[in-house]
Amino acid sequence: DYFSNGDQAGIQLEKWINEIKDLSNSYFKNKKLAIDVVNGPAVSALNKAGIEIVDAKLVLEQARVIKSPEELKCMKAAIEVCEIGINKMREELKAGMTEDELWSILHKTNIEHGGEWIECRILSSGERTNPWMQESSNKIIQSGEIVSFDTDMVGPMGYFADISRTIHCGPSAPTRRQRQLYRMAVEEVEHNMALLKPGLGLHAFRDLCKPMDPSFQDNAYSCLLHGVGMCDEYPQVKHPWRTQVYDGTFEAGMVVCVESYCGAVGERDGVKLEQQVLITEDGIELLS
Repeated sequence: DYFSNGDQAGIQLEKWINEIKDLSNSYFKNKKLAIDVVNGPAVSALNKAGIEIVDAKLVLEQARVIKSPEELKCMKAAIEVCEIGINKMREELKAGMTEDELWSILHKTNIEHGGEWIECRILSSGERTNPWMQESSNKIIQSGEIVSFDTDMVGPMGYFADISRTIHCGPSAPTRRQRQLYRMAVEEVEHNMALLKPGLGLHAFRDLCKPMDPSFQDNAYSCLLHGVGMCDEYPQVKHPWRTQVYDGTFEAGMVVCVESYCGAVGERDGVKLEQQVLITEDGIELLS
C-alpha cells in the first residue's frame, strides 16, 4: 500500500508474496486463494507466483446469511440504542433547529451507549425529503415540515441498526398529503413484511409485493428489501420494474430490512420508512 510504504511498496509486496508462497507450499491443497478485498498489483503478483485468486465474497456473504443467537443479541442491543436515539430525536425536534442539530442526537446517543459509528448522514426535512438520499445540512427545520431519516447505525458490538422513520415538526398540523404519503409507506412495509417466511423465493417475494403507485416509481428507493448484519448484506431484492439478476430463498435466521419510500416527482414531500426483521420458522419477529 502506497500510504504505508511509499516508493518502497513494490519491495514490501514482493516480501508479502514470498510469505504467501511459503504458506501455500506448507498448507494449501491447491493453488487457489479466496480474498474479499485486495488491490490490483497484489492480484497480479500472486497470479505470477502461480496462485489463483478467487473472490471470497460469495463464501463470506453466504456464511453471514444465518445469524447465530449471539449475533442476534448484539443486533438487538444495537437496535435498542438506536431506538433510544430516535425517541430523543422525536422529543427534541422543534421548529428552528437545523437538520444537523437533530441528526447529532443519534450520534451522541450511540457513543454514550458504547456504539461505534454511523455509516452516512441521510436526514432531510421539508422540500429536501424529495427526492430521497439527501444528507443532513444546516437547513433550519420549519413548523409543518416532515423530517425523514435512515439511521445506518453501527451500534454496540459492531452490529447494524438500519431503521428509517419520518416524523412531523409541529406545532402546525400535518397536511392531508403528508398523512396520505405516510399511510401508503406504512401499508407497503406492512404488506411486504407479512409475506416473509422460510422457503419463499426472492423472485416470488417480488411478484407478491405491494404494487407501488406509478407516480412514485421514478423516485423509488433502490430496493424493496436487503439483508443486514454488521452492515448491509446479501440478499437484495429490487422493485419489479428493475432488473433482479439473481434469485434465492429466504431462510429462518436471516435478518432483513424492508424498505419504502413514497415521494412523487415534482412534489414537495417524501416519506421514508424501514423495518428490521428476523425471519423465523413461523414467519417473522419485528426487531425495530
